[in-house]
Amino acid sequence: MIKKNAGASIMKQVVLINLLGILSCNKPFDAPPSYNGPDIQPNLSIRDLHKMHFNGNFELVLDEWIIEGVVVADDKEDNFYKSIVLQDSTGGVTVRMGASGLYTDYPVGRRLAIKLKGLWLGDYAGLMQIGASVDRTDPAYPELTGIPLPLFDRYIVKKNLNNQLTPKTVRIDDLHDTLQSCLIQINDLEFAVSDTGRTYADVINKQSANRTLKACGVGSVFLRSGGFANFANIKTPRGNGSITAIYSVFNKEKQLMIRDTSDVQMNGLRCTGTGSKVLFNEDFEVANTSGDLVLPGWKNINESGGRSYQGKSFGNNRYAEINAFAGNQPLVISWLVSPPVNLSNSANELLSFQTKDGFDNGAVLQVYISSNYDGGNTPWKAKWVVLKANISKGSVTGLATDWAGSGNISLSGFSGLVYIAFRYEGADPVSATDKRTTSFQIDNVRIVGN
Repeated sequence: MIKKNAGASIMKQVVLINLLGILSCNKPFDAPPSYNGPDIQPNLSIRDLHKMHFNGNFELVLDEWIIEGVVVADDKEDNFYKSIVLQDSTGGVTVRMGASGLYTDYPVGRRLAIKLKGLWLGDYAGLMQIGASVDRTDPAYPELTGIPLPLFDRYIVKKNLNNQLTPKTVRIDDLHDTLQSCLIQINDLEFAVSDTGRTYADVINKQSANRTLKACGVGSVFLRSGGFANFANIKTPRGNGSITAIYSVFNKEKQLMIRDTSDVQMNGLRCTGTGSKVLFNEDFEVANTSGDLVLPGWKNINESGGRSYQGKSFGNNRYAEINAFAGNQPLVISWLVSPPVNLSNSANELLSFQTKDGFDNGAVLQVYISSNYDGGNTPWKAKWVVLKANISKGSVTGLATDWAGSGNISLSGFSGLVYIAFRYEGADPVSATDKRTTSFQIDNVRIVGN
């Protein structure tokens, strides 16, 4: 049990900390807005609270200690289950709570004071926590219980909102117990190749999961995400960048926990790469120049109207061409689908291609991507995502003079085997109305990545 120390040593430490603002795990928070709530002041730093706990034990607080800090993590995205994380300028601590939906009253950025008398200190696999009591139902595994909802206001005093939080920038080898439950940032990180493009957790079985983060230099750390987190089914990025997270531990294992996926900013080139590499390239130079286009691995399929892409050549350059002219069909839909492209071992992929249009009267060419197309002859049964691309248009009286570049189209949201499809839709009915027979030419389809 913790009793108030009549000696001057610990209080001198607290006073000195309050006066000088010594930092252990974070830069000072910006000055909060004016506040007219309860006038309750802390008399203990979170760093000194940590000194009162011994791993594997439980300590009941018997004296009038008060800590104060800003909430740096809440349960809004359900990655912090029935808990909030509180931090002052000296350290951080996790507070177990007996309810969910805590973010409505205790959101990130809110300043809180916690009256500790009658509460318990403990730890879960080495991570220190504050709770209301000790559950000894299983004597071999006693654990802290959360503060019951009816007692929230007895122990927790809500203060001002919207305090600005500045994470402390550290390296992996800086991670140690004084940073427990602190908001930190680590730069030049990327997910291990085996964990890129995987979901943050097992959303199907609602199981938590570790994903390995590697530094560009030396070192690695686990990112821990809960199976009930709202972002559990989102896939991890494949680039390099920074992560903002709460530092945690599980026995000897160092872990990071994010509040939501905006804490992960990894859009740069992977540090293991040597620059861009070509993942796919098709310049149509081996294509036939008469009849329906035939290319190894490509699918040339007419869904409606009996028109397929043709192999063409002009000025020693070969390309694919499609139009609905003279088809006498009320609807023409044609697909040109690439071979599968593997995005599993790359990042920051970019698709580009060139097009020309001719005699434009309203037919449409769009480019799509799919990760569940089976490579068969009915691509319209797969799930396709339209990609935003610049496609040549407006050449009404003849063929465009110059090739139009599509721009660099990011494929960073996709992984594994994908297919690229060019889908043409036009019409050439017998009647003179609603004719959409625009010609399109396609060349230099290319995907690069790091």
